[in-house]
Amino acid sequence: MKDLRLQDIPSKIIDIETFDTGKEPIVLVLSDGKARFAPLPSHGEIKIVTHDNKVTRVNFNEGELF
Repeated sequence: MKDLRLQDIPSKIIDIETFDTGKEPIVLVLSDGKARFAPLPSHGEIKIVTHDNKVTRVNFNEGELF
């Protein structure tokens, strides 16, 4: 299983075209002057919670197939 927690992006300048994530999709979150990213699960749901114009929580919920 992949680590679904958000990871800091070390550079202050983000070049989306050369951002090295391979071919997997990612979620990119910009909040309070910080940029963070995480790989997306192959299926499931991501909920982004905000408070006072800031992202406070990102919940990853991988769904079950019936």
